[in-house]
Amino acid sequence: MGSKTPGDPQVVSIKQDDSGTGPKTRWERIEAAIWDGGYRTQEEKRLVHTLDIFILSWATYGYFIRLLDSGNITNAYVSGMKEDLDFHGNQYNLLSTFFTCGYLIGQIPSQLLLTRVRPSYYIPTVELLWSIVTFCFASVKNVKTIFALRFIIGMLESPFAMGVLTIMGSWYTPRDDELMKEVELSKRIAIFYSASYAASMFSGYLQAGIYHGMDGRLGLPGWRWLFIFCGVISVPAALYGFFAIPDNPYNCKARWLSQEKLSHARARMEEIDRRGPVRLSVKKLKYIFTHWPMYTMILALIFHCIATQPLNYFAVWLKSLDRFSVYQINLFPTAAQACGLVTTLLYSWLSDGLGGKRWQLLTVPAIMNLVGMIILAVGPNYGATFLGYMLNAASWGYWPILYAWATEFCHKDAEERAIVIGVAQTIGQAFIAWVPVVILDTGKYAPKFTMGYSVISGISVLQFSMIFVLRYFAKKEATELEGASPRGSGSDDSPTPAVNPGKV
Repeated sequence: MGSKTPGDPQVVSIKQDDSGTGPKTRWERIEAAIWDGGYRTQEEKRLVHTLDIFILSWATYGYFIRLLDSGNITNAYVSGMKEDLDFHGNQYNLLSTFFTCGYLIGQIPSQLLLTRVRPSYYIPTVELLWSIVTFCFASVKNVKTIFALRFIIGMLESPFAMGVLTIMGSWYTPRDDELMKEVELSKRIAIFYSASYAASMFSGYLQAGIYHGMDGRLGLPGWRWLFIFCGVISVPAALYGFFAIPDNPYNCKARWLSQEKLSHARARMEEIDRRGPVRLSVKKLKYIFTHWPMYTMILALIFHCIATQPLNYFAVWLKSLDRFSVYQINLFPTAAQACGLVTTLLYSWLSDGLGGKRWQLLTVPAIMNLVGMIILAVGPNYGATFLGYMLNAASWGYWPILYAWATEFCHKDAEERAIVIGVAQTIGQAFIAWVPVVILDTGKYAPKFTMGYSVISGISVLQFSMIFVLRYFAKKEATELEGASPRGSGSDDSPTPAVNPGKV
């Protein structure tokens, strides 16, 4: 571990209890399996619990709000906004396109800013701004204004998810086989990501309840009240972020983290050679853009983003059947969100609990996605189509495991982690800005979308294949680096490749 600066408190070793090499009692074994705590010293347990209380609570609450504010458009659309603002043709698809365009424009610059500006200032500020924009949706008069606000809110929300992943990667550790430590990161990303399902479910319940209880109050239709309520819920999340976000262990000023715990956090990062951010140089950028994680992750995210689009059309399909009430159309898709919530947590818990098995667990949601897409493409009847949408939801758990694996690929280089994740997510989102407009045009292909879902079935095969491409490169690099001395000291002119590719 690195030397301490003068004035730092004495750092208690976090490697191991003196009593052995792993959890001994039955409770310690259970604790290790459920929440990776059985092998730790009491000092490290307290540190990780503190990190969970603040980082995980802020990240999950913030992502819940982010998805609620961006995803409530579907519930508003099927609850009267379509008729009130006279949507027609493929304008529903354009709601996603304008949001995604704003997201793309904001995301890469935001990732670069996060290497220079404190996330504890930057992220809560944009959270507050997107909350204000959410209120604005309640007063729109025409479709063009909706499109403009969708673009703005996409741009403002772009820093959040990638910023959270960057922060988590700076505080949580991968597996250490020598110390028998279970992986911390995947399950926490899954909890964070599961907020997207909770937000979609809550939006459906909220809109259903508002439609019954608030529709027509003060002369406002229920879908406008939805945006007002979402705005009210969003503001506290932004204010909490100013307090809860800890930046990274090397420049942290969080009031809730004592100097002793901060020293422990730095020591944990030093043990795995995960250093703090440094200024980018041309040489470092050249290394990042020629290293294999950049392009494999880009392909993986393109295929995943497209393959999970069908769930956004579940409510549209239900509305087109003309057999359900507005309340039911908002309510039924929450079953798929609940399925996605449970399976996402399950996949990541297993991935961490089994010692960081990434590619093995990725195959499960990938297969779920392929089976679901084939069913949707064929669409033999109502029951089968409903099942197809449920399986599509059960495949979204691919994302947290993939990002946990990517963090391990790039675990030695904070800038590579931030840029690879940001660029890959941006390009993946770029494809869903136009692909659904072409193959899932609601004006032409609703309600079955047979052609579009057939194309996505092929893309689902490619998503499955990328697991083995990633495994090949990870295993190849691990073999090349085995027994080799580090290539650099960690400065920005001496990029050091990853040496922890996960369980390959």
